[in-house]
Amino acid sequence: TARVPRWGIAYKFPAEEVLTTLKEIKFTVGRTGRITPNAIFSPVHVAGSLISKATLHNEDYCIAKDIRVGDVISIRKAGDVIPEVVRVLPERRTGNEEKFKMLEECPICHTRIVRNDKEADYYCPNDMCPARKIENIIHFASRPAMNIDGMGEAILEDLYNEGFITDITDIYDIDRYEEELINLEGYGKKKIDNLKTATTKSKSNSLEKLLFGLGIRHFGEKSALVIAKKFPSIEEIKNATEEELTSLNDVGSVMAKSIYDYFKDEENIKLLDKLKDLGLNM
Repeated sequence: TARVPRWGIAYKFPAEEVLTTLKEIKFTVGRTGRITPNAIFSPVHVAGSLISKATLHNEDYCIAKDIRVGDVISIRKAGDVIPEVVRVLPERRTGNEEKFKMLEECPICHTRIVRNDKEADYYCPNDMCPARKIENIIHFASRPAMNIDGMGEAILEDLYNEGFITDITDIYDIDRYEEELINLEGYGKKKIDNLKTATTKSKSNSLEKLLFGLGIRHFGEKSALVIAKKFPSIEEIKNATEEELTSLNDVGSVMAKSIYDYFKDEENIKLLDKLKDLGLNM
């Protein structure tokens, strides 16, 4: 697959488990609008590092494990990398624990969240939700996508909060806000020149990088490469039918519909036209 050799088998020792107390369940909003509950717990050392949070995935996961704020929980690193909540210890409960309750509104824009019948996740349907917008911008600039050196999460959040960046096209328009940017603490002439160089360099990235960077739902790095090989331009992808997309290896009906819908949306077409005008490789 994109990251796993099919012929390789790794044998591992059982993961180390550590007990801690769940202090809070915090909800975050991803770039596609997915609402994710996260466990915030007393910091503990697990497999060589100090951790204090882990994803709880979705409502069904929390209910199945009967996770409550105040519970003593067992933590481990899945594959020795990703922190996860293994189980709760109900015998250690005092009676003061709070049962899990799913949100009804987006924690950022307060739009009522929705859950599709065939999915376990809730989503914020508001395309203009600030959390969705900033996550999408961060994803676009990230290493697996457009790989814009120096445009990390903290810098992009600064630029977004200052109002310089409202969508991914503004990344390539630094000249417009350079004078205001240079007055901010930590943004000297050299740093700004480096950002401009990095954004210019990213314009020549191959098509699959741009496709993945767009943040289309259900769409991964490997799928982007498969589609870019079959349809070597944005225009050809835009004109592809769902049947043509589904006929490709690693592209199922759900992904094909998501791609098809993305390239039929008027706002997305405007965004792509602007990226083309800015000189990105299409």
